[in-house]
Formats: sequence, C-alpha cells, structure tokens
Amino acid sequence: MHRTPSTAEGSSLECAPPLGPEIQTAIRAEMESMLKAPIFTQSGRCKRFLTYVVLQTLSGNASELKERTIGISVFQRANDYETGDDSIVRVTANEVRKRLGQFYAESQDAHTIQIELPRGSYVPEFRIQPSKKVQKAEKGAHSESGNGALESSEDPSTTQIASASPVIATADIAPPLFTDHRRWPYWAILGAFVIVGVAIFVIWRNSTFLSVPDLWGSFQNANAPILICVDTHDLHLRSATPTENETFVSRVLYKQIISLDDAAVLSGMASVLGKKGIPFRVVGAEQTSLADFRRQPVILIGAIDNKWTLRLTQGLRYRVEVANPPGSGSGKEPIASIVDSENPTNTTWTTDLSIPFAAWKSDYAIVARMDDPTTGVPVLIEAGLGNTGSLAASELITSGALEARLEKERPCYGKRNFEAVVGTEIIDTKSGPPHVMRFVCW
Repeated sequence: MHRTPSTAEGSSLECAPPLGPEIQTAIRAEMESMLKAPIFTQSGRCKRFLTYVVLQTLSGNASELKERTIGISVFQRANDYETGDDSIVRVTANEVRKRLGQFYAESQDAHTIQIELPRGSYVPEFRIQPSKKVQKAEKGAHSESGNGALESSEDPSTTQIASASPVIATADIAPPLFTDHRRWPYWAILGAFVIVGVAIFVIWRNSTFLSVPDLWGSFQNANAPILICVDTHDLHLRSATPTENETFVSRVLYKQIISLDDAAVLSGMASVLGKKGIPFRVVGAEQTSLADFRRQPVILIGAIDNKWTLRLTQGLRYRVEVANPPGSGSGKEPIASIVDSENPTNTTWTTDLSIPFAAWKSDYAIVARMDDPTTGVPVLIEAGLGNTGSLAASELITSGALEARLEKERPCYGKRNFEAVVGTEIIDTKSGPPHVMRFVCW
C-alpha cells in the first residue's frame, strides 16, 4: 500500500514480505558504520540497544521487541523486574532517537539506507534514500511523458521494496527509460549498486567473523557500579563467636584480612577501571551473597579463599580444585590445582602451599570472561592459586597483553567468552612474566 511521500527525498510504504538479503546486508552495514561514529562510541548502552533491536527486526522477531524483553536481554534485568520502577529501556530508546537524528544531521556522507526509531515503538524503521542520479532520471521521464511520450500507468515515484512486516521501507527507484539510446545510465546505476552491496557484505562479514570476545564492553555498559569481589582471609585465631556478639576486632581484624599482593592486584584493576571510566565497589567474598551478584557485572579476584571463584569455575573447561581448604579443620596446608575437565587425569597445574615459599618454582592462575548462567551477569575472573599467580594474571590483564593475545586466537573469532590458564616462574619469591598455557573460547 503506497503512502503519501513524507519527505522531499523519498516516499514510504508498508510491505509484508521479508527483506531480501541484499537489503539486509546494506542495513547491517549502515548500522556498523553508525556504531563507529563518535556519537555512538560515547554510549555503550545506546550501542547495545540499537544493535539488538535492528538485528532482532532483521531476524523476523520485531513482534518480540517489548520493554521487558529488551530489559532482560540487553540490560541483564531479572525476568520479573518491575518496568514501572526501572525506566532503563525507555530512557535508552529516547537517547537512541536523539543520537540517530544527530548522526544524520551532522553526517556529510550519502546514506542509501537510513535507520529510524519511531516514537512509542522499539521497532526500527529502515528508509531507503534515492540517489541524485535517480531523481534526475525521474524528472526526465516525467518530462518526456508530458511531451507525448508513452506514459506509465504506475506512479513512478515509488517501487515496493520487500521488508519485515513491522518495518517501513522507503524508496525511489527509477522506472525503465523509454528509449533505447537512454537505457545505459539505468543499467550503470544498477550495476554500481550491486558492486557496492557486495563490497558492503564482504566488509560486514569479515568484521563480524574477526570479532573476538570483548574484555571490557559489558562492564562499560553496566547500569550500576560493578562489583569487585576479593578473597579475604580468616586467621582462625579465636573461637567461633555468634554473629550478634561479634566485636569489631573479631569481625574486621581477624576475618577480613587482605594480603598485600591481593591489594596490589586490586589496585591494578582499579587503575584500569578508572581509566575506562567504569565505576566499581569492592566487597569481601565472605560478605557477599548470590543476590548481590545478580545486580551488576562482577570481577572475582583470588581463588583459594574466594568461594565464588571456586563455585563459578566448576562449569568451565579449566576449574579450580582445593584440597584441605582454609577452615576445613584438616590441620594441613591447602593444595590448589587447575584441572582440565576434558582430561582430568593427565592435565593439572598444582601449587602446594605446604612447601616453603622460598622453594616455590612456579604458580598458576585462571583468567576468564563469561556470561555466567548462575548469576545471569558478565563475570571476569582473575584467580591465582597462590598470590604470585594472581599477580601474573593481573599483569596479563592490566598490560593489555591479554587483549593482544585474544586478537591472535583464531578459534576465538566470533566468540563472546574465553578462559585462559596462566603460568609464571617464581624467582626469589617474585612472580616472573605471565605465560598463557591454554586458551579456550565459546
């Protein structure tokens, strides 16, 4: 069904058939170009929203673009969250509309495809703009018609373009020219569009395929300060005291101890987050509940005394196991290991804490980024079996070496999560450079 032209550049129409692959490719390319513009790179939240609604619409899921669905899928809200109390989806949609308008107003480039987000809807519209050559060809055709040339029974200003049912596409496609000696400009324009479409598809496919897990993206897009959960040590020097009768000395000076090495790891992480403008707060592992984890992305530091690291790594390829854990009452020093779940009998990396520290030769750590199914939030794990392992993992992350390594891991292309086993040689009780020993992505 034709609509009255809404702008001087084009006219709009609603179509039920799905968008063809060429149009979808062009829309995806326009979105990728838009997301790289400064006005969108400044807001990770807007980037995530726009990417989600565009891709869902192109996939035929436009009818599912409701406020609650977007809140759960894009902003990690709980399934039963109150949309009336949490306006994150509505606020972000309004911000995206403003940025879309500003993007096209400030852009000096020609945009064959324009993406719009109508007010009162979370379903984007795709507007196909005519080129100046096409408009000129139309004017010539109308002029010939007025001078006695053969007239078309159809309105030449619009041609139906296939689109997803809830999507509005607009187009101005030149009608066939009526004399043989004038056909070549039409075919030249058509050929140029085909070449550009193929080039856009190749660029988009390569950029998608070559993408690797984003180490910090989920943390930059968080809606609340992220949680850094660090392992705390219980000195076990006093008998158990009921919680209601605990004194400050019992609770803080004996049960909330952080080693200097862990403090150094925490300081390095805080420096990275500060440079990236990511707010955070620090909590002890023993003072944190699963409910606390479900509210924002989490960073876990340490392994042996961090119960959450032990719990959340159990489902990973490389998991942490501890014999004689602190507080077990065994009277023996802990022995910590990283075990390959797919080859548990032959592949382990172990740190025996009963050995005098001066005799340690090596230490190990796990570094992982995952969308954790237990908590429902993104989690970054930086967990050494011993403190030297944690220091090596921290160096790998804060130096940028981890991100550089991810770029080289071809099995990680197109993946979102990763896990690495990190080893370090110990020289005079100090950790040496970190070495990535195993890498897995999914």
